[in-house]
Amino acid sequence: MGNNMSNPFISIFSTHNLSNRTKELEILWERFVTKSWQDEIAGNIRKNVLDSWKRCQKTGVDPRQLQTKVALSKDNLTDLLQESELYQVAKPIIDDLFYNMKGTGYLVTLSNENGHIIYLKGEPYVLREAEKMNFAAGMDWSEKTAGTNAIGTCIVTKHPIQIFSAEHFCQGCHPWTCSSAPITHPFTQEIIGAIDFTGFWGNAQPHTLGLAVSIAQVIEKQLAHVYMKVHNFLTEYYFQKAQKWKNDDILVLNHAFFVVKCSEKLKECFNLKHVGDLMVNLDFQPLIQELQKMSKSSNGSYNAIDLMIRGFKVLTIERIYFKGNVAGYMVVLKDSQKAVLPSSRLNFQNGPWEDVIGTSEAFLTALNKCYKAAPTNAPILLLGESGTGKEKIAKSIHKSSQRCDQPFLAINCGAIQKELIGSELFGYERGTFTGGAKEGKKGKFEEANGGTLFLDEIGEMPLELQVHLLRVLQENEITRLGSSRAIPINVRIIAATNKNLYSLCKQGLFREDLFFRLNVVTIHLPPLRERKEDIVLISEYFLKQLAKKYGRESLSLADETHHFFLQYTWPGNIRELQNVLEHAAIFSDSPVITLKDLPIYLMENRMTPSINNEQKKLSLIESEEKKVLIRLLEETGWNLSAVAKKMNIARTTLYRKLKKYQLKQR
Repeated sequence: MGNNMSNPFISIFSTHNLSNRTKELEILWERFVTKSWQDEIAGNIRKNVLDSWKRCQKTGVDPRQLQTKVALSKDNLTDLLQESELYQVAKPIIDDLFYNMKGTGYLVTLSNENGHIIYLKGEPYVLREAEKMNFAAGMDWSEKTAGTNAIGTCIVTKHPIQIFSAEHFCQGCHPWTCSSAPITHPFTQEIIGAIDFTGFWGNAQPHTLGLAVSIAQVIEKQLAHVYMKVHNFLTEYYFQKAQKWKNDDILVLNHAFFVVKCSEKLKECFNLKHVGDLMVNLDFQPLIQELQKMSKSSNGSYNAIDLMIRGFKVLTIERIYFKGNVAGYMVVLKDSQKAVLPSSRLNFQNGPWEDVIGTSEAFLTALNKCYKAAPTNAPILLLGESGTGKEKIAKSIHKSSQRCDQPFLAINCGAIQKELIGSELFGYERGTFTGGAKEGKKGKFEEANGGTLFLDEIGEMPLELQVHLLRVLQENEITRLGSSRAIPINVRIIAATNKNLYSLCKQGLFREDLFFRLNVVTIHLPPLRERKEDIVLISEYFLKQLAKKYGRESLSLADETHHFFLQYTWPGNIRELQNVLEHAAIFSDSPVITLKDLPIYLMENRMTPSINNEQKKLSLIESEEKKVLIRLLEETGWNLSAVAKKMNIARTTLYRKLKKYQLKQR
């Protein structure tokens, strides 16, 4: 009899009289808990049960306890079930199974990897009796808390097990028998839960353990199907984003923070050989903490995170959605040896660049040029669409220069009447203009002497005045209108335009000699549509200011608004984004900005980018599917049965795809 005790499937059913076996077990259990006659016990108790008893004794489990402890409050259980894929997959399977089990006197139970019951199904009278030992949803049936029991012990041993009557370590469980099988993750093979059948010991059946194993396998198979869909989606997402972030390295994780896909460089540097490696390496714990914080936040992405991992700077973290649910996260990292200079300074609390927001590659490249050129006296030409923040950048350059204590003046050459630009820039002498100041007036050059003059929309400057500006740059002196006296000045010029000055030169609308004089340092500021990873960061910056301006406690973007902002093309760039957010801050009744709070003109254009994106996505998927199909056809020598099997589709479906992609055997 002792030789058979190690086999969990033979169990107690090698003895025909369950009642007698129950009495024997009660005596053996009492001797064990009172620490007497240990040798005799070892020969009459199954080894896996005895090993469990010893673990319970070592961890201090009370063998006389009648109830286990509460593990999860109702609110925590509700939150867990909403996020648990195991629950979503297993519940309909358990419900269907229980429908065919009514009258058996058994409860069907699902537990998570910690042995906490998250779902159970049973007849009312059995449930009432089970509640006496706290066998209910939210309760802790881990071995270290509830003692030897099928749920907790199968999770510890990672093997199916049946526990009968007094084989339970805790006395409150002795009237029961239970059979459990662990459920493993389809990719990591880690234990993620257990399926259990529990009933009164008088109803014990040998087949319940085999049934538990079978149901666990059904759940695992269904989980694998679900995980594969999400896994394929996340893998496709990685390849799409890799085209955008060509100069950086991307890491895509699933919602449980397991690695799905990453660049070869990250794989080598982070030593990522298996799915889930990220979770066990201490170097990644700060990143995991950021992801956990983000999973509870309403923000769709985080930017400018002050986080380094093995020499890589985290540039941005973005949530990935699949069928409306968070499927995973994309982490963009930059090798610190390649990182441009301003990226490390963007986190400064104070300084000339504190209000310059952005972490995108194109923006940081432009910012790096500004930073390097700022200490010099060279003229700077800022190119970019209207609303890209050219004046803000010009001010930051001035504040970073040796002229920071001197004046910074700005003039918009396109907003002043052509007849007045000359007097605004160079000033005029007394009596030059009827109605002018009697004593004459200083121009912007004189007022900015020693500092910086920002000439916005330089392309709008009249051709006849461009020669005077050229002379200022060459001779460092100006002459007021109506005067012949030269006035020495020391002014640094930062010019800006949204036009192609070189093209204007070819058309004779802008002097070439002035263009080349201004074109010493040319910096292109990218439009907002080319730096979408900065949109949420800039939005958060403006929302913080607007909350203070309008006396709001806080303001943030709803997920739907975040998604729309990323799709929209922002023709007005940062200025448009600021105006949109101010409109929303004024009219929103909630601290969370939703689509209904945005200006009407945005909503009228809402569908267009979404449709285009879906069409592009569909086109990309079909292109990849066609490539895979061609490769499989070539590998199998056009063996359609083999191709259909590899693609896990029916032959009729394969025929439709061949027709769709116009593929014929040559």
